Amino acid sequence: MKYYALTDEPSLAAVLGIKVGMGHAIITDDREGTPNFGKPLFVPYTVIALPPLHVVDARIYGFYDGYKINLGKLTDTVDLSKINEVRALVNVIPKEAGFSQKKPYTLEIPISGKDIKADVDYVRKIVNQTLQPKDIVSKWSYVDVIGVTKGKGFQGPVKRFGIKRKQHKARKSVRAVGTIGPWHPASVMYTVPRAGQMGYQRRTIYNLRILGVSKEPGVQLPFKKITSDYIVLMGSVQGPKGRPLLLRKSVRINKEFKPPSILYISHEAIKI
Repeated sequence: MKYYALTDEPSLAAVLGIKVGMGHAIITDDREGTPNFGKPLFVPYTVIALPPLHVVDARIYGFYDGYKINLGKLTDTVDLSKINEVRALVNVIPKEAGFSQKKPYTLEIPISGKDIKADVDYVRKIVNQTLQPKDIVSKWSYVDVIGVTKGKGFQGPVKRFGIKRKQHKARKSVRAVGTIGPWHPASVMYTVPRAGQMGYQRRTIYNLRILGVSKEPGVQLPFKKITSDYIVLMGSVQGPKGRPLLLRKSVRINKEFKPPSILYISHEAIKI
């Protein structure tokens, strides 16, 4: 099973964006069957910058003894019957979106076509080309956001798992679990809340609706001057401002929806 949505026409299965900030908007609720259908709905939104995608190379993958292996670079003599997946090697430069970071992000993005031969022809065509993510995400209605959450360091079980503090004089400790397990078997289950690293973990948020995609670069926002295209998602995403996020077409919703009717947006400079 693929971890990304397959499409009829070959395309990049995901794009890389950079979190800018949040705001709020009022849209017309178009969810039929809800009590608020057709009425104004207050929603938070997140702005994610979309720098250009520089395709520098291509990789192909196949299976050997049940394991996925890298078959190397794409050549003219490659056997298509051995290929299971085609990926594009992409560079994304944050400075092109208005951020101060000069070092580019390098990642492999799969090709989402259903036919391997068409995927191979497509990736050969886009190598050494610069793609605009806006042209890719504008065909989607919902996206899944993959990224790393905010890091909160080493924390105890009360903050990390939300357990209840013990009563006064119940034990010597207050912000710890009452027991970590039985005497026998003498082992600690993984389900017992313990202190440890909190945050800075890879997480996936499913089914975030696209409120709009930018039409003009250089829009001045209160967070940062964006010098690239951007996307506006309904809801919040993980991570602080400036963190890279991977946006892919939703794998759980395979329907096309009309863009929502926006009645008000908190920052008039955003032109959707």
